[in-house]
Amino acid sequence: MNAIAEFFANATGTELTALGSMVIIMVTVFLVWVNLIERDHLAARMREMTAHKESLQRRERTAQAKATVRREFQTVSMFNRLGANLRRAQTEQSTKTRRFLSQAGWRSTEALGIYIFISAIMPLVGVVFAFLLYNTIPALHDKPQLLKLGGLIGFAFLGLKLPEWVVGWVVKKRKEKLDRALPDALDLMVVCTEAGLGLDSAFQRVSGEIGHSHPVLADELMLTSVELNILPRRQEALDNMLHRTGTSAIESVVNTLGQTERYGTPLGQSFRVLASDFREQRMLRAEAKAARLPAILTVPLVMFILPSLFAVLLGPAVIKSLKAF
Repeated sequence: MNAIAEFFANATGTELTALGSMVIIMVTVFLVWVNLIERDHLAARMREMTAHKESLQRRERTAQAKATVRREFQTVSMFNRLGANLRRAQTEQSTKTRRFLSQAGWRSTEALGIYIFISAIMPLVGVVFAFLLYNTIPALHDKPQLLKLGGLIGFAFLGLKLPEWVVGWVVKKRKEKLDRALPDALDLMVVCTEAGLGLDSAFQRVSGEIGHSHPVLADELMLTSVELNILPRRQEALDNMLHRTGTSAIESVVNTLGQTERYGTPLGQSFRVLASDFREQRMLRAEAKAARLPAILTVPLVMFILPSLFAVLLGPAVIKSLKAF
C-alpha cells in the first residue's frame, strides 16, 4: 500500500493520464464485449440446454433426498436467528440479481460473479477518472475543494449505477425482440398443436424453425422445452420462462396455458387467440408510431429545411434590395 501511495504521490500528470486511460479502455472493451458482440447461437444453445438439463436432474435428486430426511427443530439463539435472516436476505438479493441477469440473456453460473465484480470496481474507476480530470484540465485546478469532493462522489455514484443501467438497457432491448418475435412463433405453435404435437414438442419444433430469424425467443423456447421434460410440474417450467423473460406478452401466454391445462381448452385454439391479439397489438403500436411521425418531423423541418427554403426564395430579393440602396 505504501508503494502504491508513493507511486501516486510521485507520478506525473502524464503517467496518471496513461494509467487512467488504460483502466477506462479495459473496462470499456469488456463492457462492449459483454453487451455488443454477437454470440454463437446454435452450438452455445445446445451446450447450455445440456448443462441446464443436468442441473435440473441434480436438483431433483437432491430435493428427493432431502424430502426423505426428517429435520429436527431446535431453539436457536438471537445471533443464530440474526445470521439466518442475513443469509436469507443475501439469498433473496442474489436470486433477484440472477433473475435480472437472466432477463438480459446471461444465465451462466459466472454471470453473477462478473456482475458483482464490475459493480464493485466501477466506483473506483469513476474516482480515478475524476482524479485524472482534476489533474489534466487546468481550469479545474482552482475549483473549491468541496466542489471537487462532490465531483468525486458523483463519479463514484455514476460508476456504481452504470452496470445496472447497462444491464437494464440490454434487458429492454431483449424484451423488445421477444415481443416482436412472439406473434410469428404463436402462428407456428398453432400449426404444431393442431397437427397433434404436445406442448414440449411444439416448443422444440418452433425453436428450431425460428432459430435463425429470432434466436432470443428460440433460446427461451428450447430451454422451456427441456424443463417441460424434466420438471414434475408443467406450470413450474412455464413460470421459469416468465422469470427469465419478464415481458407482459410472455406472462399472457403463461397464464393462458395455465388456464388451458386447468379447464381442458385445446392448445391450438388458445394459441390462435393469443396470436391474433398480439398481432393486433403490434399493428396498434405501428399505427401509434406513424401518428407521432408528423410531430417528430416538425423539429428538423423548422431547423434545417425552412431556413434553406427562405434563403433560396428571399435571397435574390434581399440582394437586389441591398444593391438598390
